[in-house]
Amino acid sequence: MAKNIGILVCLLLVILDVAAGILGIQAEVEQNKVSELKVWIFECRDPSYEAFKLGLAATVLLVLAQVISNLLAGCICIQSQEELDKASSNKKLAFASFVFQWIIMGIAFALLVAGTMSNGKARKSCGISQTKINYWLCVYFCKGTS
Repeated sequence: MAKNIGILVCLLLVILDVAAGILGIQAEVEQNKVSELKVWIFECRDPSYEAFKLGLAATVLLVLAQVISNLLAGCICIQSQEELDKASSNKKLAFASFVFQWIIMGIAFALLVAGTMSNGKARKSCGISQTKINYWLCVYFCKGTS
C-alpha cells in the first residue's frame, strides 16, 4: 500500500511540474502578444495582465510541488564528510538529488518571479533595445579586432 501511495505522490509531483511548465510557456506566449513600440534603440512594452496571472499560477504550482516533495520525502541529513563516506549509495544519491532539486527550484523560481513581476506593473516599461545594443557592440568589437 505504501508503494502505491509513493507512486501516486510521484505522479502528482510530475503533473504539478508539467502544469507549471505549461503555464509558464503560456505566460510567455501571452507576453509576446502585447503591443510594443520600437523607435530606433528604444522600445516600450505594455504589461500583460493575462501573462501575470499565468506566471503567478505557475509559480504557485512550482512552490506547491517543492513543498509536497520535501514534506513527504523525509529528512535526508548528511552533516559531515564521515557521514557521507559511511552512507549507502542510495542515501548518497538521495542527498545529491535533494541538492540538485533545490538548485533547479531556485533557478526556476527566480526566473518565474522575474517574468511575472515584469507583467505586474501598471504602466509601460521602456528601455534600450537589447537587440540593438548587441548589434552595436558586435559591430564595434568585430571592427576593432580586424
